[in-house]
Amino acid sequence: MTALISYGGRRSLSFGGGTQEGQAEAFKTFLAYAGRYTLSGDKVIHHIEISSIQNYVGKDLVRSIKFEGDRITLITPPTPVNGKTQIVELIWQRLPAAKSA
Repeated sequence: MTALISYGGRRSLSFGGGTQEGQAEAFKTFLAYAGRYTLSGDKVIHHIEISSIQNYVGKDLVRSIKFEGDRITLITPPTPVNGKTQIVELIWQRLPAAKSA
């Protein structure tokens, strides 16, 4: 599995990489990780093999998972983010199949 999470309204960096402040802001507003996963009851466990945050590598991230019709919802445990505790829900909705002409 791969997760790429980006804040809206991110500023562009110059092709040379921009200022240190700009690079720090870019890092703070983007998260990426990938690895294998396992399902266990109503939980999905992401086994992190690579991440933009090195501390995640080798760790497991556990999410609650709900399957409802054409929807899958992942729910994080309460997590501190930028000084606030947040619970994040990610919802995927299957689109109807395209009709062929």
